[in-house]
Amino acid sequence: MVKSVKLFVFLVAVSLSGIASLFVAGCASHEAVVAEVGGEEISRAEFDSMYAKNNGGAVAVTKATPEELNKFLDLYVNFKLKVRYAYDHAYENDPGVQAELNEYRNNLATSYYLDDALTQPTLKEMYARKLLEVRASHILISLSPNAAPADTLQAYNTAMKIIDSLKMGIPFEQLALDNSQDPSVKQNKGDLYYFSSGMMVPDFENAVYSLKPGEFSTTPVRTSYGYHVIKVTDRKANPGSVRVSHIMKRLTAESTAADSAKAWADMRAALDSLSHGADFATTARNISDDKFSAMQGGDLGFIERRRTVPSFDSVAFSLKKGEMSGIITTPFGIHILKVTDTKPVGSFADLEPQLKSFYQRYRYQHDYNALVALLKKKYGFTVDANAIAACRREADTTKYAGDPGWDSSLSAQTKAMVVFTIAGTHITVDSVIQLSKREADFQNLLLKNPDTFHKIFDKIGDNLVIEREAVSQEADRPGFAKLMKEYEDGILLFKVEQNEVWNKVTVTDSALHAYYEMTRDKYTWPDRVNIQEIFVSTDSIANVVTEALKSGKMGFDSAAAKYNQRYQTKQKNGEWGLQPVTTNEMTKRAWTMDEGATSDFFKYENGYSMIKVLEKDPARDKTFEEANSEASSAYQEYESKQLENQWIEALRKKYPVVLHPEAINPQLVQASQKETSK
Repeated sequence: MVKSVKLFVFLVAVSLSGIASLFVAGCASHEAVVAEVGGEEISRAEFDSMYAKNNGGAVAVTKATPEELNKFLDLYVNFKLKVRYAYDHAYENDPGVQAELNEYRNNLATSYYLDDALTQPTLKEMYARKLLEVRASHILISLSPNAAPADTLQAYNTAMKIIDSLKMGIPFEQLALDNSQDPSVKQNKGDLYYFSSGMMVPDFENAVYSLKPGEFSTTPVRTSYGYHVIKVTDRKANPGSVRVSHIMKRLTAESTAADSAKAWADMRAALDSLSHGADFATTARNISDDKFSAMQGGDLGFIERRRTVPSFDSVAFSLKKGEMSGIITTPFGIHILKVTDTKPVGSFADLEPQLKSFYQRYRYQHDYNALVALLKKKYGFTVDANAIAACRREADTTKYAGDPGWDSSLSAQTKAMVVFTIAGTHITVDSVIQLSKREADFQNLLLKNPDTFHKIFDKIGDNLVIEREAVSQEADRPGFAKLMKEYEDGILLFKVEQNEVWNKVTVTDSALHAYYEMTRDKYTWPDRVNIQEIFVSTDSIANVVTEALKSGKMGFDSAAAKYNQRYQTKQKNGEWGLQPVTTNEMTKRAWTMDEGATSDFFKYENGYSMIKVLEKDPARDKTFEEANSEASSAYQEYESKQLENQWIEALRKKYPVVLHPEAINPQLVQASQKETSK
């Protein structure tokens, strides 16, 4: 039975997470047929795709041995036989199957749509932007995300006046110094230096990448920080990353003139030596004040833009591989740099996991919210706040949203209220409640919290409008139908195996006894011992217990009941029950003692233990009663396998199977011919 379930997972589970179709190139012609099942062909392309999905990807097909391919083909043919039988007996019309397929269709359609409409296009856009780097300046008019309309209007008008001034030719730097509320403006005059995709908030980044060098935004750009006036000053290919080594002399605001003079003298001497062939790494180890990098010969590893201060960054990225800088100044001191290697921006395939992780963590919700807003407008989405209020008034607010029956106090009238309208379709309060019970995110929400009901209804409303759009676009996504077919086949496999195999397994006492006798050597106990332990945290308590036992003031049971501090055995007076001798150091020690013997306290874990040996049970066969659970499970698996084999044999007669091993690997045919000729 376990193996049957594994087969279901084996052939279906990977399909659930797959969004892009798998294609295996170069293995065989797509016209090749590897097998025929009841007249239906299994193409090499289909076989390769399924093998890849279940064995770690397309490369697995090219690396598989003939034996591995043959074994998988046998499994896949059996799968096709069972599914063929299910369709011939109309399992797909079962109401339970239909309900499960409908639910999965909606979930898959949503996942497919969001991946297609949001994730994949954005990842490609992020990568395209990552190939470029831009330099931009901005003027910030600070504004809270929840600012009052009057404050928002005032900030907007201020930003527009700045834009008007730019149009009149007033320098951006001057306007930034006079108006920007970014604290760094006094140092950088609004210059944000070079950056690439993912380094700024989405709305700011979108605005920057829409501008050409020399252009500024003609309307204020709103972000969570406020309104921005943006000017792009440069745009060029992203150089990727550079590997930099440096020699540094630390100078701070507290450094004296003498400190500065000595540092400069040391660095000039070092630069002169390096110019005449001295080894950079050795020099860094000898004189650099950056002790961590000095141990590595000054090596800082690969750095990307903005990983260091601009004064360091700009020089590092201006050097070619093997080039060395002069002496440069940063807020940390003075440096000599050397670029030892360069690395271009990776391919999309290399960066996709990193881009996707970043997108999901920092930008996905922003884009999702924007998409939901557009779709709500498209479908004329409306919400009745009165229905939500009625639901909250009548609900049992002492419970959590995950508690069953929290909605039993709602009247039929409230449950029937229309809370959402989507493209003319009415969604009732009760429908939303039933959907909310499937959401794991809601389970721990306390209903008495004022925002709980808004969280529930807001999220369900968003889900429904996305689902509506996703289902409407099923036909535009060819891979969707393929995944649905794979999932349907998996569900039918599960149902048909349940009826034809698992439900036919019957366990009788006599049959189980007979199976136990036939396989009793599989059910054995190892050497086991039962101990009673007194565990204490300090040696002083151990001394008190030892004295009480020696004086006869209390027996071991009483001492264990009073003093044992081990949480797991406290309610059992320290008794462990029969445990394998190899369980821990206590059981190993106990096995060397006689039954009834008591040890002294010994250091164990984070305290001290004293043990008494209650019972020693040498290795032996389990009795029928002791082995009942194991034997029953093994018997059911044994019987189900017998039934499955008989069923497959019958299916192969009903639906003749023809294998074409040459389509998988010509060597199989040659090997077979050699074997036959022997």
